Amino acid sequence: MKERLFALLTACVLMVSLTAIPVSAMGPDSTAHADKLASLRLFRGTAEGYNLEAAPTRLQGLIMLIRLLGLEEEALACQDPNPFTDVTGTGDRYAAYAYANGLTKGTGAAAFTPSRALSAGNYVTFLLRALGYDDAQGDFAPSGALQFAAGVSLMTPGAASALSAAPMDRGDLVDLSYAALTCKMKDGSRTLAAKLRDEGVFTTGEGEAAGVLGKGAGWTFERTAPAASAETAPVPAPAPAASAAVVHEKKTVGKVTAHVLTVDPKLATVKAALVDNTLGHTAPFSKIVESSGAAAVINGNFFASYSDFKIPVGHVMVDGQFVYGTSGLSSLGVTADGQVRVGRPALFTRIKTPDTSWTAYEINVPAQYGSILYTPAYGPSVTMTKPGSVMTAAAGRITGFQSVAEETTVPIPAGGFLVYMDAAFTSTEYFQTPVPGTPVSTEYYLHKEDPEGFTLDGLVSVVSGAPRLVQDGAAVTELEQGFTEARFTTAVSPRSAIGVNAAGKLVLVSVPGATIQQMRELMLALGCVDAFNLDGGASCGMYYDGTYLAKPGRELTVTLQVFPR
Repeated sequence: MKERLFALLTACVLMVSLTAIPVSAMGPDSTAHADKLASLRLFRGTAEGYNLEAAPTRLQGLIMLIRLLGLEEEALACQDPNPFTDVTGTGDRYAAYAYANGLTKGTGAAAFTPSRALSAGNYVTFLLRALGYDDAQGDFAPSGALQFAAGVSLMTPGAASALSAAPMDRGDLVDLSYAALTCKMKDGSRTLAAKLRDEGVFTTGEGEAAGVLGKGAGWTFERTAPAASAETAPVPAPAPAASAAVVHEKKTVGKVTAHVLTVDPKLATVKAALVDNTLGHTAPFSKIVESSGAAAVINGNFFASYSDFKIPVGHVMVDGQFVYGTSGLSSLGVTADGQVRVGRPALFTRIKTPDTSWTAYEINVPAQYGSILYTPAYGPSVTMTKPGSVMTAAAGRITGFQSVAEETTVPIPAGGFLVYMDAAFTSTEYFQTPVPGTPVSTEYYLHKEDPEGFTLDGLVSVVSGAPRLVQDGAAVTELEQGFTEARFTTAVSPRSAIGVNAAGKLVLVSVPGATIQQMRELMLALGCVDAFNLDGGASCGMYYDGTYLAKPGRELTVTLQVFPR
């Protein structure tokens, strides 16, 4: 029983408060759905009736789910002590049951905060778990639960946007619960209602009478976004999105519906952007869009979203300069004259003087080994993770060369760079010690030829991602190292992707939910000859011409922005 419950209720502690005043969003079907849930013994009202316009609380959400899963009798029979001093009365047994089964630790010492408002994202996370999806195994990200739910037909994409913009009420809780009953379980074998029927929670006749079993059963949660108010995040005025430069379409391939932006790089400037042009800095997607003035924006590289230092994964070039460089993933580059290149460039940097040169293997990576180039995009300084030597340069000349110990912090010259070299690098017989005052410059190069013909000349923007979806007009099933987990492949998740078609136009895609195989099929159907996956889940963001087509659940660091010329 604990195993059965664990996947469904583990995140009670994750419920968060809503500081905004609840907005009534009760739909026309809410009362009918409440009646039907009540007939199945899955919902009860309050002393004032169903009270569907009120904001649901943490405790109400917990009780609703226990009832929805047919476990109320077991919870009420629980004899374990309740450790939460702020939960008394009818909620006492539910809280005791959840705690006894390791389902919640509360919100603090002996506290559960039962009256705190329950967010739509948290409740939908519970519903997805009830349907068999496991966020702990990478099926979806809790911060992107609403978008994922739209991908499995629990709600419409518009409803996902609406629920992310305003607090939900008990009517929403009822409607979401009703919609979940007619959703297929993750394994596709049956609906949640059929599962409860099979477990004896209600009979087939009761389920058919309530409209959750039998012919015609099925309902998808719908909601429209609330009217804008003074507290609503401002939507920037539309940039001039010339139709020939950027075209937006909504296309469906199989079970996947996607927002597709087709960009002509001959008619638009395509720019990779890093927040504050500094690694590790993040900002809300709306602020990135608002400050950019771009006609279209999509999220870019994967990044270390759960680390203190939120570095990207793969190459990032901004305005012709690599702000991050680590080889291995697929990259897409755009030149100043609108050429698009896709490949897996093996990037090195040559540090040159009139008489000699040194090689930096990567750019602005946190860990030091071999030889690493650091630029002001890394930040004001770099702290050494191992001993070695450091060369500094500014204003086109070498300014210093010194030995450094582990944990030494060295400033990065403004307008210059710093190169870390480990002992193995400096001990070779061909190494020449840098001499301060010597003229010095840098140039990027590929230490081996790219099989797809990717070259660096003329590039102004580069982003990277994985897994590769399409190469030379065919689907790619080989997975890059580090991208073999289910969340990157078989899981249904919100996803972003980028590709290029036979005409040399960029294809930018955002979907509320798809597997990687479905993304391969989608990008091929859209005519891409090369394509790869960008960051997904809670990072999915797409904006076009005054409209947010996908809203991320977290702050971002790298984006790709489009400006019609």
